[in-house]
Amino acid sequence: MQRGTILVSGLGGLIGNAVARRLVADGRSVIGLDRSQPARAPCEVMTHDLGDRHRLHEIIVKHGVTAIIHAGGVSGPMVLPDNPAKVADINIGGVIDMLEVVRIHKLDRLVWYSTINVYRETDDPAPVNEAAPRRPVSVYGASKLAGEGLLAAYAAEHGIDSVALRVSSTYGPLRASACFIRTLIENARAGRPTPVPHADLRTRQHIYVEDVADASIAALDRRGLRQLAYNIGPGAALTTAEVVSEVAKSVRGACIEIAADGMAWNNFRLGPLDISAARRDLDWQPRVSLTEGARRYADWLTRNVEQIRCR
Repeated sequence: MQRGTILVSGLGGLIGNAVARRLVADGRSVIGLDRSQPARAPCEVMTHDLGDRHRLHEIIVKHGVTAIIHAGGVSGPMVLPDNPAKVADINIGGVIDMLEVVRIHKLDRLVWYSTINVYRETDDPAPVNEAAPRRPVSVYGASKLAGEGLLAAYAAEHGIDSVALRVSSTYGPLRASACFIRTLIENARAGRPTPVPHADLRTRQHIYVEDVADASIAALDRRGLRQLAYNIGPGAALTTAEVVSEVAKSVRGACIEIAADGMAWNNFRLGPLDISAARRDLDWQPRVSLTEGARRYADWLTRNVEQIRCR
């Protein structure tokens, strides 16, 4: 188990919040980082804009930080699509800042989030392991691939201990960007179908945020990791119809209709992520089924409807 204080950036976001809550529940010392104070934060949160390096160093020293989980930054290709330079600046600049404080303050480890979007698109249904070709088709994906390169270079040149988690489409409480699972739930409750461009292609790999949190803490604590990057996903690629069938088991009325201009987010022309390396080195595998995850997400949406309206 990692000792000392863990810095979690992006505390107000989907993954950062879930990871911080799990660490606090486990009795760990945690300090959060975000641009503003999130509601009902599980730990003390320091406000910080990426790029303010002096303040970041101050926070590291003041709170005795020994490791970082960096969940801050642009979270997907649907965010800032008309400002690619800002996407690159935030994601690449942010990981450089974190690598620098790890190097200068000799911190134990940096856990950082890459993405399924680093892989080359393909219609080959075979599982995709971490050695598969990487050729992103979005600036977001390219910024994450660049981040992986920086982790590798800092490790080789400066001995930095870091690990990247290539996560698939993550859903659950506090996701602010476009989300197919949330849209299904909201439309089902409104009595309307969710329009999608197709239903029969195996292009969806959804994972519940608590499973990502489990992988994150394992990546933080496990010693002697054999790889720089690990796939974190459900281990299967589903058709849209299969996803809807699972969600409908816990969310009454969830259904779709085919429309050329329907929601296309969270699709990946890619075989299922091979998660065998994460099973081997992190002793991790997803525990929350799509049906159960949709139920939990729907319950959270019900309890937090006012908070959602304000986001």
